Amino acid sequence: MAVVYPSKDWLDELKKKVNSDETYRKVAANWEGDYLCIIEIDQEALKDFQKPKILAGLISMIAVIPKEKREGLKGTPTEKMLQKLGLSVDQDLDLSKLNFEELAKKMAEIKLEEIKGASTYVWFDFWHGEMRQAMPVVPGEIKNPRFILSGPYSAFKEIVMGKVDPTTQIMRGKLKLKGDLGYMMRNTATVNRFSQLMASIPIDLG
Repeated sequence: MAVVYPSKDWLDELKKKVNSDETYRKVAANWEGDYLCIIEIDQEALKDFQKPKILAGLISMIAVIPKEKREGLKGTPTEKMLQKLGLSVDQDLDLSKLNFEELAKKMAEIKLEEIKGASTYVWFDFWHGEMRQAMPVVPGEIKNPRFILSGPYSAFKEIVMGKVDPTTQIMRGKLKLKGDLGYMMRNTATVNRFSQLMASIPIDLG
């Protein structure tokens, strides 16, 4: 079944797919390390978020973050984006009670320069062939991740859609990688299998 990207459903599907894949379990048997992905809102993101279903997916990722942890969003461009939608980081985000048709209209009025720097943070934790976590987080929540992968939404979307792999995006300069690149290069089979599994999830384009 196709799922919306980005969304909590997509993260859940990815975790399920990785943890049920015997090939990944074998090639990643010795992998130790986590990724923090910083996905920067760009013009393509603003265009996609004008689709109610995709906007609902984005909000689902924020809603799953406990309210006490959402303090980390205060004063950030991401909070400003939510405020422009009439939402607060302090409120209970009950997706069933939100009118995403109306919220999408408000999104269409937002200009990129008004929310420059707005990002979503996603943490992936891998350990010996298992994906232990795939969850949205706030800035500063994850201390000292082994890898930090950052860049525009459009570059991450190309990976999710299976158009290109993460290594290629890094080599092209579309994504920035901080961390032990040597370790990653010694474990290309692990990285490649994870990329294949990610790209195999059918995406609902809203």
